[in-house]
Amino acid sequence: MFQLKAEDRLRAWRDFRTTLDTLPLENAMAQIAEFWAQAPFSPYHLDPESIDQWPDPWTLIDENVYCDIAKCLGIVYTAILTQHRTDLSVEIRVYEDPRTGYEFNLAFFDQGKYILNMIDGSVVNITQIEKTLKLKKTITAVELQLEKY
Repeated sequence: MFQLKAEDRLRAWRDFRTTLDTLPLENAMAQIAEFWAQAPFSPYHLDPESIDQWPDPWTLIDENVYCDIAKCLGIVYTAILTQHRTDLSVEIRVYEDPRTGYEFNLAFFDQGKYILNMIDGSVVNITQIEKTLKLKKTITAVELQLEKY
């Protein structure tokens, strides 16, 4: 999908989201993880401190540039633009590995039952990250203005 022209990419993303509506939530989360694992990586696209300047879902897909934050945002947008939206609590959490200083921008669903964007193509949960990573920041659904989508 990510190699398509903008209009076709937007259509493909819509079609993908539609397929998620009929899946159980756990399966939908796994499909979202696999889908976003295919996104091309581009470092330093979005400013982590300028949440109010982050793109809306359609602009994100149209621009087709995915740093770690943009990819995490794409995961969140994909999930909330499905029928599963009513079943999900959503946050983006930034964790740091104290050994390396590396930061992880994680899509956090249902208080950590489903966490995406830590390992490409995989869904992990809170018990798998709390032992090794330190929470630096939480960005809530309200801050992301998800209610308008």
